[in-house]
Parts: sequence; structure tokens; C-alpha cells
Amino acid sequence: MSVFRNVIFNFKSEEDCENFLTRYKIFIEQDEKIGLETFYICRLTKDSLLIFAMIDTEENAKKLLDKSTEWRELNRFEFHDQMVLDGNLEESWNFL
Repeated sequence: MSVFRNVIFNFKSEEDCENFLTRYKIFIEQDEKIGLETFYICRLTKDSLLIFAMIDTEENAKKLLDKSTEWRELNRFEFHDQMVLDGNLEESWNFL
């Protein structure tokens, strides 16, 4: 069963947000697609992002979270706060 993970990042500045966004696109496009089924980055405000992902298993969700956390710590991004929501995917629809 797939799991979902929502992460909201509130950065200290618009520049920090842009820096993260530029670097994260590269990070996720390269080789960090551990079990990813669907992935969205959404702009909430000029200095905050919502990331929504569906991952194939809880095990891969943990691996991806660990890799992402390690990457963020190495890059020393500064946040006011962040919030993570996750759980099992009950249903999904794609109307495209």
C-alpha cells in the first residue's frame, strides 16, 4: 500500500526558499527517487513550500525522509519551522 507525505517548509526569507527550491529540484531529479510514485512541489507563499509525495512503501518513505533530512542538514537550510504529515493512502484519482 502506498503512503503519502506532506511537508511544509517556512523559510526565514524568500532567498532561502528560492535557494532550497533550486537545489531540491536537482536533488530529487538525480538519484533520490526511492520508491516515489508521485511528487509535487507547491509554492504556498514567497517564503514557504508544500511538498507532497506518494511513496510505494513505508520502508521507502523512511529511506527517502532520512536521505532528504541528511541532505537538508548538509546544505544548512534555515527554516522558521517545518511540519510533516504522513499516512496510508486510502484512495486516489487522476482525472487527466
